[in-house]
Amino acid sequence: MSGMGDRRSISLTEGLTEMESDLSKVYAAIAKGAMRIARELPFRVGMTSSVNPSGETQAELDVFANDLFAHSLIDTGVVSEVASEEMETPMTAKSPSPRMLSVAMDPLDGSSNITTNNPLGSIFGIWRGKLPQPGRAQVAAAFVTYGPTLSLTLTRGKEVDQYIEVREGAHKDQFVRAHRAMRLPEKAEVYGIGGDRAAWTPEVKKFVEKLEARKMRLRYGGTFIGDFNQVLKRGGIFAYPMLQNKPDGKLRILYETAPISLITEYAGGTATDGRGPLLDLKPTKLAQTSPFFVGNRSLLDELRRDLSTPGSA
Repeated sequence: MSGMGDRRSISLTEGLTEMESDLSKVYAAIAKGAMRIARELPFRVGMTSSVNPSGETQAELDVFANDLFAHSLIDTGVVSEVASEEMETPMTAKSPSPRMLSVAMDPLDGSSNITTNNPLGSIFGIWRGKLPQPGRAQVAAAFVTYGPTLSLTLTRGKEVDQYIEVREGAHKDQFVRAHRAMRLPEKAEVYGIGGDRAAWTPEVKKFVEKLEARKMRLRYGGTFIGDFNQVLKRGGIFAYPMLQNKPDGKLRILYETAPISLITEYAGGTATDGRGPLLDLKPTKLAQTSPFFVGNRSLLDELRRDLSTPGSA
């Protein structure tokens, strides 16, 4: 099972009492910001003339989400640094401390989906101390999904809980826990592999052919979080692999893959860069990228064997 629904409604406010104070303040800020962004979605659908540090044109909502989350997190008083793929340099607190938290985020995952009204997301990795650090050193991680429902998925200790926004009734305009201690289903149903198929390495192509032969369902919607949600709920694999013209992949370790890798590991799955655990990578730059594969352990074990044997069938 992917998770167990709570028998009674547990609000996020109640759930945060189970966590240490600094982390609860960060999660509360993320939840409040996510609700604000969800409300702004219909009104901020344009593009700006600006580009982010990766050279990508910024959507109006990119800039809004980045500014909202960055300032909200710093204003908690427990975050000393916020690094984002939308900022050249991190935002820092006026009086930072080595023991304060640092957050690396993708404030709006899937900007290209804004005009087509497809799912969007926000991703957060939380560390103690200055960035960059290995993913294994994360204190916690979370992601938001802006879809038919607004959901917040977060780590609680070494477990994963998911909260959804309630829009009517006694808990209106609150997040309520829908799943506690989520686990990836043992049976893998879906896969999504990014990048131009023609640029995949032969090993990746052959691995995908095996998935296709098993009649696994293709799910690739152009939003990392949207595609990962499919894996978390249905079991399977998502990847943005090494490409022949892009050996280090596309996804950024601190902003995207390390947080999702931690969540996946706590939900019983695993993640790799094709050589070893993604969480053990030691990035030296904030925007450093790597190949990325995440999902059920059985599939990832099979993948690693294929990648270590060039030309494997």
